[in-house]
Amino acid sequence: MTLKRVSQSLLARLIAFGLLLVILGSFARYYLLAKYLREDLTQLVSAQQLAYAEAVAQDIDFKLRERLRLLQRLAATLPQTLLDDPERLGAWLAERHKLNPVFSLGIVVADTRGTVLADYPAAPGRSGGSLAGDPDFTHALKGEGRIGRPKTGLFTGARLLPMSVPLRARDGSVRAVLIGLTALAAPDFLDRISHGRIGESGGFLLVSPADRLFVAAGRPELAMKPTPPSGVNPLHDKAMDGFRGAGVTTNAQGVEEVSAIASVPSTGWFVVARLPTAEAYAPVRRAQEVVIRQSMIAVALVLGVAGFFIRRMLGPLHRAARLAERMTAGELPLAPLPVVRDDEVGLLTRAFNQLLGKLTASQVDLQRMAHHDELTGLPNRVLLADRLRQGLARARRKDSRIAALYLDLDGFKPINDSLGHEAGDIALRDVSARLRAVLRQSDTLARVGGDEFVLLVTDLASREDCAGVTELARRCIEAVAPPLSIKGHTLRVGVSIGIAFGAAHDDPESVLMAADHAMYEAKKAGRGCYRIAEAASSPADTEPLPG
Repeated sequence: MTLKRVSQSLLARLIAFGLLLVILGSFARYYLLAKYLREDLTQLVSAQQLAYAEAVAQDIDFKLRERLRLLQRLAATLPQTLLDDPERLGAWLAERHKLNPVFSLGIVVADTRGTVLADYPAAPGRSGGSLAGDPDFTHALKGEGRIGRPKTGLFTGARLLPMSVPLRARDGSVRAVLIGLTALAAPDFLDRISHGRIGESGGFLLVSPADRLFVAAGRPELAMKPTPPSGVNPLHDKAMDGFRGAGVTTNAQGVEEVSAIASVPSTGWFVVARLPTAEAYAPVRRAQEVVIRQSMIAVALVLGVAGFFIRRMLGPLHRAARLAERMTAGELPLAPLPVVRDDEVGLLTRAFNQLLGKLTASQVDLQRMAHHDELTGLPNRVLLADRLRQGLARARRKDSRIAALYLDLDGFKPINDSLGHEAGDIALRDVSARLRAVLRQSDTLARVGGDEFVLLVTDLASREDCAGVTELARRCIEAVAPPLSIKGHTLRVGVSIGIAFGAAHDDPESVLMAADHAMYEAKKAGRGCYRIAEAASSPADTEPLPG
């Protein structure tokens, strides 16, 4: 009778129904949540891995292209007469290497027979040695510059990447080959591969499919080792055949990974960003554990303290809502909300935090747009003015000086008039890249007008430092002088430069006005030269480019 009465009780039925819903919901969440989270995480992690791989690949491609362009510029400016004087040739190489030491294992010049005429820094046995059997040297003799294959150096014994360009005589024949050697372990070269980490145990690989070789790897033991044979890693096999994208695969060690592949266009290499699925799907396991714990608690609470359970579960949401309201009202600064539990409230809080993160990122982008030129990516007038104030403040503290170089392009307007503004934009980007290549890391190059730039040099503590500013102006003129190739047209522009020095008592506006005035004096003096403002300590001077 008592059992019958209990079975007919509405309260008992509600409790039983509630328990049934909790149990069924627990089983459903345990299996379905894991499935959907795994699918979503696979898509999310794959997208993140692909973004990582593409960013690293672009960084490596940029460094490789910059090195090759530098080598080509050196080849274009190397006096041919030095090929008959190895001692002077070595001194010339030493001077260029000290100005821009990106080739950590040296710059080498070899004649057409493969004999090394000069190198810097010198490696034992390299000067006078032979490169005749080197395939990269043989390719350069055919008249084409190229990025070579990674290898172990013949003379240095170090793992390196060679780049070679031909040195041509006036008749177009190849007289010698200029080779730049960079250690694969050199700082600021492949660091993002060898030292980059994704999560706790993920990382990067750099693969040369033509050589079937790991060029660099987050795991040191894989560097310069052959890639696994076909059939071991299906996604790797697809990548070797040209596939670029992301997927889940099992590596040669039997570890399941989420991997993404992106190309390095200048070499045909590709970057792999990898993360073990055990780590990528850790939130799924944690979510399952949370579901189990919460289900057990829910069964107990449904039997007695459902009201308290509801208030307890919704409490973090109420607190998060109050914090969000105070942030909206301006009473608190924008900050991520605390994630109390890994449940629905926690998911909502994370979604808010992600939205807040995107808002913060948008604010950072807006701030960058406010301080940088959209076309060239260089600092604009606003950021330049701030750098000028900072430079003059340091000059007052250190009793030093600053220099402002006002650059105005010569012959730029005809490009816009004849080929259109798109061609003008291409020219401005190319000129900006050339100017950046001759600067020190501490210098500031800003675009302040259509074809006007300002170069700020700070911390000039001695006469030698000030004299170096004129040398920098010459390098800028030389960097802009080579012809531009735009839309099938070969065009030339020059640059006129006005230089003004500033000291502790000067203000930014007067320094810029003096440099601007000196620039117009340089234009009057014939263009393609520089003029120092009369207020500077160094004498006024012009320096037209030869030819």
